Amino acid sequence: MVKTVAVLSALRKESLAFFELGGEEPRRRCGVELARRSVAGLDVVAAAGGMGTINAAASAQLLIDACRPDVLLFCGIAGSLNPRIGQGDVVVGERLECLEADMDIIAESEPHLTSFPSDARLVRLAQEELEARSFERVDNVRESGADASASKYGTLAPHAPRYVCGAIATSDLFSTEPDVLREVRGRYAADCEEMEGVAAAQVAARAGVPFLAIRSISNVCGEPYEELDGREADLVATARLAADVTMGVIARLAAEGLDSR
Repeated sequence: MVKTVAVLSALRKESLAFFELGGEEPRRRCGVELARRSVAGLDVVAAAGGMGTINAAASAQLLIDACRPDVLLFCGIAGSLNPRIGQGDVVVGERLECLEADMDIIAESEPHLTSFPSDARLVRLAQEELEARSFERVDNVRESGADASASKYGTLAPHAPRYVCGAIATSDLFSTEPDVLREVRGRYAADCEEMEGVAAAQVAARAGVPFLAIRSISNVCGEPYEELDGREADLVATARLAADVTMGVIARLAAEGLDSR
C-alpha cells in the first residue's frame, strides 16, 4: 500500500509548486532542500537536489534512506529532441538512457540494467492525467522512425499541448552540437535530453522503488545555454507544468486504492 511518495527535482523552480503547499518550512539536509507535504492524503516529500547526475543520485539515495518512499517521482524541465513536440509539451519517461557511459560495464553491478524502464502503472497514470488535461499524444521518436539526421529538434512556437511516452536521455553536458544531438536521437531514440533523470532511476531500481520521470519541455536542444537567460518566465512556467502533472499523478495514485499493485 502506497503511503509515502518522494518527488525529486534538480532546481528549486521545479519543486516550488510543492514547497508552496501548506506545511512545515522547507529544511536542508546534506545540501538538499526538502519539504514534507500532503497531496491527496499521501505523505509527499519534495526535494530540490541540484543539477547533474551525481547530485541526482546522492539526492535520490538520501530520499530513499530518510523517507522510505513507496514511489519515487522525478519532475522538471528538459530540452526537446523530438520534432513533434516543443515548449510546453510533456515527455513521460517510459525509459531513461545514460549518455557518456559504457552501460554494458556498469550493468555488471546491481541492478544489472543498461537502460532504466519506468514503472508501467505510473506511466499509465501520467498518460491518464495528461489526457484529462487535453494534451494530444503524438508519436515518440522510436514510433515515428524519425530521421536521426533531421535538423529540427522541436518548436518554440505556440501550439496545442502535446505529450509523448518515450525515452529521456541524461547527460552531464548541456549538448548543443548538431552531430552530438543527432547521435543521441539516432542511437537512443530519445525524445528529450536533461541532466539528472537516469541517475535517480538507477538508484530507484537498485533499491526496488517504483520510479517515473516527467519532463516538461522548456527549450529545444541545440539552443545555447546562455539563450535561456532571457526566458526565465518560460522556464518557471514549464517547471510548474511538470510539477502540476506530477501532483495529478499522485492524486490518481491515491484514488486507485493504493493496494492494487
